[in-house]
Amino acid sequence: MHLDNFYQIYKLIITISFIVIINGILITFEYNLAYSQSNSEDTDTENCINNQIESVLSSNDDLSSDSYSSDFHFVKKFDKDGNIIDSWGNAGSKNGQFLHAHGITIDSQDNVYVSDAENCNIQKFDKDGNFITKWGTKGIGPSKFLQPESMAVDSLNNIYVAEYSGKNIQKFDSEGKFIKMWGKEGSKKGEFKKPWGVAVDSKDNVYVSDQANLRVQKFDSEGKFIKMWGKEGSKKGQFVHQHDITVDSNDYVYVTDGRQNSRVSVFDSNGKFIKMWGSEGKDEGQFIEDHGIVVDSEGNVYVVDTRNVRVQKFDSENNFITMWGSLGCKDNQFLIPHDIAIDSAGYLYVTDSGKSHFRANYDCNQDENK
Repeated sequence: MHLDNFYQIYKLIITISFIVIINGILITFEYNLAYSQSNSEDTDTENCINNQIESVLSSNDDLSSDSYSSDFHFVKKFDKDGNIIDSWGNAGSKNGQFLHAHGITIDSQDNVYVSDAENCNIQKFDKDGNFITKWGTKGIGPSKFLQPESMAVDSLNNIYVAEYSGKNIQKFDSEGKFIKMWGKEGSKKGEFKKPWGVAVDSKDNVYVSDQANLRVQKFDSEGKFIKMWGKEGSKKGQFVHQHDITVDSNDYVYVTDGRQNSRVSVFDSNGKFIKMWGSEGKDEGQFIEDHGIVVDSEGNVYVVDTRNVRVQKFDSENNFITMWGSLGCKDNQFLIPHDIAIDSAGYLYVTDSGKSHFRANYDCNQDENK
């Protein structure tokens, strides 16, 4: 064979070999990437918190009972002036225990329902904190949860749960029997990205605040879409970081909007803007990441001011009345207060999610000597 021909064949073989090797590397990379993504999705399905910003799944977090002082409880009960009345719930996964107490609501019999965003369940108590029942497990589908957040009760004592990472609303009877669910991930009518708050009006219409779509959607009690309003911004009727939503006796809709806006916005039941108040800060009437909200029978408004570690009370004209709470693990203190509900006697119940996220390394035992 001529030397030049041999050289050409040699170059061709080297080129083909190089292409095969490169393609093999690319195929291996693509396979590993797909495998990694698949495993990531599986992990997200297994994790109730689903790796959101308030995750308590970090290996550095000590969520054992020993990491809390004996005074710490996840549910705290106050009178309308902020005096501590009762508290219950320690760390764990047994009946009456919590790892990440989040949403709270109360039915017409003054039974108290608490969602646990890590244990992936709903627990039901009487007004004195005695355990009654619980339901829910990790997963996707009926009676399964990925980060259950806010809850609401209708006139028949049905319970509606906003599932933050599951992208849906689930409806149960008061004993935890599944009734129905609606919603999926998206931005169209009836879809959600991060449903945080849920509320029910006097006609059993259901309102959902969506933290990522930055809007409120209104449905009937069967999940049929009625209307929606809101968009990103700081003007009237706009939102930056929605959290909770509640409805007063006149069916006015209140929405907490944290971070840059740090305010409460009020709408009528058709989404017409009524008013707003609040700004970012630590003074009276200011908020740093306002979360839960509830209105009593007299029109007083109670707002959980999470980063300021307190609850603020306003009259029906939004004038500041009082506030209570400080950082700590005693019953009249909070680590990360989240949601709030009120019973027929006017007692207020506040969930404290405990040592998660920015309080993960807080030493509760240091409060024993205070």
